[in-house]
Amino acid sequence: MGNSLFDLARPVEKNPATGGRINSQVILIQESDINWGQFPARDVADGITISQNIAMKSGKYFHRLYMTQGTIKPAQKKLKGANQDCGGYQVTLEAFYPGLEKAIQKWIANFGVDFKGLVIIQNCSAGKKYLVGEPCNLVTIESIDSTWGEEVDKEKGSKIIFTCKQSVPMAFYEGAVTFDPSSASW
Repeated sequence: MGNSLFDLARPVEKNPATGGRINSQVILIQESDINWGQFPARDVADGITISQNIAMKSGKYFHRLYMTQGTIKPAQKKLKGANQDCGGYQVTLEAFYPGLEKAIQKWIANFGVDFKGLVIIQNCSAGKKYLVGEPCNLVTIESIDSTWGEEVDKEKGSKIIFTCKQSVPMAFYEGAVTFDPSSASW
């Protein structure tokens, strides 16, 4: 993959029937930016908490993906295996990006097919960060549906669904989230 992941901020132009203040954030970590040799293990005590930082390669950062509040819908379900010794979990994240401006079209062109990595769903009001994906089982984009919104009260933008099949449920991430200090997206 030759493209570097970049932040995608809320559109500058007002888009009727969308918006709201950020209560939750979607944070992306591109596979090629992670120092996998230092990836933190889940805590032995509960098996779901990662308290150490995700180590990034030099000059690489986590990236924000603005999504309209009230549309950020994570889901997790148990996958039945073919026999008693296999199975896992499927975690999906559906969310809506408002508008059909150049920024979202550029993001879709660069990452709509090729994104592989991890996703953090940061619930700001509850102070929790949920990590989706794990080494060898990465998050991909299942679908992107863009609509025009033929009326002012209809959606105009892109519904993006991220998905991951992983061996364990999503983790609670307690490590640091490091954004590029030179990014003007927030």
